[in-house]
Amino acid sequence: MNAQDVIFLEGLEVPCRVGCTVEERRVPQSLRVEVKLFCGSISRAAQNDSLEDTVDYRLGLDLISVLQNREFLLIERVAEILAAEALKVPIVEQVQITVRKRPPVQGMEIVGVQILRSRA
Repeated sequence: MNAQDVIFLEGLEVPCRVGCTVEERRVPQSLRVEVKLFCGSISRAAQNDSLEDTVDYRLGLDLISVLQNREFLLIERVAEILAAEALKVPIVEQVQITVRKRPPVQGMEIVGVQILRSRA
């Protein structure tokens, strides 16, 4: 794959019920999500000033909504679901998802996971 151009969504605050215990999942936590969308080329979108040839930033709303009304034990699962949703965008060939959260472990500020997935 020769993906060269990257569109990114940074600083997504995603409310999500995630955690290994029932207590941790009781109240939605705010996850911090970063998304890098690797596209073959976005030059056609630039030349034509065409939204149809690029990624609509409203994808961020889709990423938030795909997690709503669900519970997860692991942020690893959250990252996989987000990657699958992002790969539904036709121009996206590969996606990198980073999910960060504040753990319920004393003395630890942030934990996270980062995955890289490609279109099958």
